[in-house]
Amino acid sequence: RRVLFRSKTRPPVVVVTRRTARKDKYIDYVGEFHLALLIRLGLLPVMVPVANGADRCLSEYMAGMKGLLLVEGEDIEPARYEAQPENLRYVEATHPLKDKMEIRLIRHAQRLKLPVLGICRGSQLLNVVCGGTLYGDVQKEKKSALRHINAAHYDTYRHAVSIVAGSPLAKWYGRDPLQVNSYHHQGVRDLAPRFEPMAFAEDGLVEAFHDPKADFVVGLQFHPERMLEEPDGNWRIWRAFGAAVRGLD
Repeated sequence: RRVLFRSKTRPPVVVVTRRTARKDKYIDYVGEFHLALLIRLGLLPVMVPVANGADRCLSEYMAGMKGLLLVEGEDIEPARYEAQPENLRYVEATHPLKDKMEIRLIRHAQRLKLPVLGICRGSQLLNVVCGGTLYGDVQKEKKSALRHINAAHYDTYRHAVSIVAGSPLAKWYGRDPLQVNSYHHQGVRDLAPRFEPMAFAEDGLVEAFHDPKADFVVGLQFHPERMLEEPDGNWRIWRAFGAAVRGLD
């Protein structure tokens, strides 16, 4: 693919890794879809490991940060928000260090008014930090007939969302409804006051939101980088994020 941007300096976008085990040892990773898109946009992906002690050098990662990308991972600890009993009952694996570092990064981005894109867990944490709450398990708490996760068909499962007219999401996709992927059991219960919804699932779950007073602060419950049948709309989201980041050069 051709290079879309030429610049001597790529603005750094910080993203915290996810940890997994391989042969009884931990490794950290960020999905290559995310990294390739950042590079294509002329940005510099800066990965912060969730290794022990990484939080002590987080200020160095934040020093030149021009944008923040929040991606998937474990459940958010109920202690981080105004939890209900269901949050404790249905909580799955958590990662307190990842929570801690990403919360610091979100607050830093807010202070400096930096662009933020939260995807899946990232959108949930963004909502929590700004005063929102979560469902411990969307399926069980809403008693929804709509499936929000289908592990047997991870890449191909889709469900419809209705897009709010006039929202940035409507501009990016230009269609309503939109078929989206879905890989989550937690979800937004109460949307933080500063955010406006951009899309809803059929059972009423908020699937996308944004901060109307910010240049670019967006939360998406779905994964546009994995919806390859919607290339134009997906690309417009990432391009808008990249433009907001580069505007801070």
